[in-house]
Order: sequence, then structure tokens, then C-alpha cells
Amino acid sequence: MQVVIHDLDEALFRALVPLEEEAMVLTADNRYAPCRGCLKCWLKQDGYCVYTDKLQHIGGILGRGDPLWIISRNCFGGYSSAVKAVLDRAIGVSLPFFTYRGGQTHHLCRYPRRKLMQVYLYGETTPLEESAARKMVRKNSWNLGYDQEEVFFAPAVEQFWERVH
Repeated sequence: MQVVIHDLDEALFRALVPLEEEAMVLTADNRYAPCRGCLKCWLKQDGYCVYTDKLQHIGGILGRGDPLWIISRNCFGGYSSAVKAVLDRAIGVSLPFFTYRGGQTHHLCRYPRRKLMQVYLYGETTPLEESAARKMVRKNSWNLGYDQEEVFFAPAVEQFWERVH
């Protein structure tokens, strides 16, 4: 199942982004509670958040999501604060145990590994921001359980779909 996390205006998103029929779309609109760091999704609730909003099952949603698309405004080589807040709630996708992957220590995945995570960053991007974003996405893909990641940059979100799809 395709999963999309985005920070776009809903009308713009629907007009621009081609979706699979059964896609799960999570709009990062700052209407979700922020992660409170209680770790119950790790230790007591098998990946489920204590908050009962649309992100309560974000761990399971991402655990089944393949591919995962993240569409975000570039913020100094990172995600927008709204997208980051959604991803913060996804800590339940991993377990509180460690493994050694890619020459680094990472958490074990709660769900089977998936194939592809694609990140689309829009807005002006400097070479330093692009380098930082590529490193961040690589580490995010490891922690979220993806085997491959791709990062695309464009000055305006409308330009992605002309280039990529």
C-alpha cells in the first residue's frame, strides 16, 4: 500500500500528486498531537500511540507502506515542522532494541523491511542543504525499515511530477 505524508494545501495535493487506488494519505497540517516521548508505543502498546487521533496507528501504517512518499517544503535541508511532527509520532515502527546496520547502530524494525522511500523536497535548496537532506533521508529510511531511498529536489512542487513521473 502506498503511503504519502505531505504538507501541501489539499487542493494542490489532489491536483498534482498521482496516487495508487488504495493509497493512505496523511496530511501534515499541524492538527495532530505532538509526540510526548512517553515510549508506550515502544514498550507497552506494540507500536500504537496513546493519542487517539489519525496518527494513533502511524507505526502500523508505515510498517505496511511501500512505497512511502514524503512531500515537504525544504527547511534548511530537512522536513517542514509539520512533516517532522508526523514522523516523530512514527517511533513505534521500530523496537527499543539495537542492531548494527550500515556501519552504525540502529533500532530493530518492528515490521518486515520494505523496498522504497521517496522524498520530494520543494523550495530553494543550497548544495549544503541538499547534502544534509540526502544524509537525513538515508538514516530515516534505515530507521523506518526501507531498503532504498530516493531524494528529489525542485524549486516548486509543481515541477516534481514533470521530472519524476
